[in-house]
Parts: sequence; C-alpha cells; structure tokens
Amino acid sequence: MRPVSTSPAWKARPAGAGYDATRARLVDAAEAVVREEGVNALRLDSVADSVGLHRSSVYRYFDSKEELITAVVVQATFRIGRQVIDEVGESAPPENLLVDGITTALAAMAADPVHQALMAPAASEAMARIAGTAITEGIRPLVEPMFTAAAERGVLRPGVTPDDAIRWLQIVVSGVIRSPNLVADNDQLRDLLRLMLVPALIHRP
Repeated sequence: MRPVSTSPAWKARPAGAGYDATRARLVDAAEAVVREEGVNALRLDSVADSVGLHRSSVYRYFDSKEELITAVVVQATFRIGRQVIDEVGESAPPENLLVDGITTALAAMAADPVHQALMAPAASEAMARIAGTAITEGIRPLVEPMFTAAAERGVLRPGVTPDDAIRWLQIVVSGVIRSPNLVADNDQLRDLLRLMLVPALIHRP
C-alpha cells in the first residue's frame, strides 16, 4: 500500500514531470537576486516572473520564502563542498578532511556572494534570523562527504554516527561563521580543530 500524501493537492509532486527542473530554475533565479542585489531584495513575484511563472506557483515548490532562501544557501554551499573535496582529496586521511576541509570551506564561504549577502549588516533582522537557519542547514552538504568517507573507512569514534558528527559540526561551523573574530586566523583555527574537534569525532587506533 502506498503512503498517503499529506501535502495539499495543489502542491507540486517531487515525482511529477518537470518538478526538479522547475524547482532548480526557481533556486537559480533566487540565487541570482541574492548575489546581485542582496537578500533583502529577494521577492517571490520577481523570482517567479524571471522563470515565467506566477508568484503563486512558487508555493507549489516551496512552503515559504525562508525555504527558498535555505535552498539557495544549500546549493551555494554544495558547490563549495565539492570544491573543498576536490582540493583536499577524498582519499586524504579523515583528520585532514576535517581540519583542512573546514578551514578551506570557511574561507570559501567568507568569499562567496551568497553567504556574504546573508551575513551582511544591511540584512534585515528577519533576514538575519532566516540566514542563521539557512546557513546551518546549508552546512550539511558541505560536511556530509567528509563523514561519509570517515564512516566507510571505520574511523569515526565508537558510538558516533555520521549524522551525530554532521549535527555537531553544524553547530561548531555555524558558530565560527557568525562570530569570525573568535579565531585570529586559519592557523589558529586549524590548531583548535586538531586539538578539540578531531579527538571528539575521529578514532585513532
């Protein structure tokens, strides 16, 4: 028996024809606005117009403006994550993936226009709250490959699941993003990660 859908009948279905393509077009259009004009300029009607849809159509794919912004951040962060894995190397020791990966990723996020827009002082208080949630969710695609690789190699500490590790790292990384002055430079960040974070997550035989 198929599970009963709890979504309203007017919502687009993920299995429907063209769902992924339309959703991706909306995310790309929203990202373009955030990059070029800032997060405060994001309007659902303008996003819909840019892809040839009515404003109400956006709600067929996203429950809220906040969910659309989160999708933009996840997309931007996923690109950074692939860049980090390419630079550090998927076959690198998990400790290096963790330390060098996070350090490289934070530098890339600081230079990324999407993340800059969300953390800009000009962002409204409401947008700042949305940004905090969006960035936390966006961190998952950034760190998931690191812990997937660590789990496959059997080097996570006993009792630590990849999901546990990802959630903990979301908390750590989002804190550093929101308060960059907590660390003086990348060298200090690397030292702290090796001293505090690596032993908490990585099993050293």
